Amino acid sequence: MTAQKGPIGAVIAMEVELNHLLDQGTVTREERHGPWRDIHVTFGEQTVVATQSGIGMVNAAAATEHLIATYRPRAIVNSGCTGAHVANLMPGDVVIGSETVHHAALQILASGEERHVGFNFETVSGGLVVSSALPSDPGLLALTVERAPEASFPAWPDELAWPPDEPRRPVRFFVGPVASADVWTQAIERIDRLHLRHGTLCEDMEAAAIAQIAARYELPFLTIKDISNNERLAQTALISETIGFDPDFPLVEVGRRAALLLANVLTNLPDLQ
Repeated sequence: MTAQKGPIGAVIAMEVELNHLLDQGTVTREERHGPWRDIHVTFGEQTVVATQSGIGMVNAAAATEHLIATYRPRAIVNSGCTGAHVANLMPGDVVIGSETVHHAALQILASGEERHVGFNFETVSGGLVVSSALPSDPGLLALTVERAPEASFPAWPDELAWPPDEPRRPVRFFVGPVASADVWTQAIERIDRLHLRHGTLCEDMEAAAIAQIAARYELPFLTIKDISNNERLAQTALISETIGFDPDFPLVEVGRRAALLLANVLTNLPDLQ
């Protein structure tokens, strides 16, 4: 973690995910900057500016760039929901991102084989980052792992769907890589390939883009996700490409437990100034 001044910047994709985070703090004011609604919220002694990016890598990157340019934050954080890559992740389980992977950064070779090219960009100080994954800030990651056992994660509601062949159990937390792309992966063969290639626990559509912009500015970054669906255990029903989720999709719960842990971390974050 660095010693810069400024608030913590939080980039959150969906309104329901953002509201879960805001519910844990004290909102002090809102600002409008073009398309961005920036909400100032305190967690203990920490001031956070949170913005709803919208779903997708371009939206997430644009929102992160906006927060950095407008508020000069000393760190960037992200929370929200994900789809699982491994069978033992159940609805509501929390994944603390040890690193992020842009899994669609690929070369499709003439043979049809895929070659992952990862990240390749220059930082604000002129350094070059060439890597298959971007690590989370070690200090933020260590604090989050420390706080997770103390977080009070509510059980997955009985009235919401649960994988039919799995016994219900309390919410657990895991630490591992998070994959991101403008892709929703339902095919098990494809999920297997992603997990084998990257060791990822889950996938979303924002974290790697947010991490890349933070890394370009050499800012600490952390992502915390919770599981909304596990295609290995129960296929998610989608109404259509344009309409979105089936009515049974647990929208009211998505990102809730990730936000609870993030709020706990922010409240207990040491003074970085």
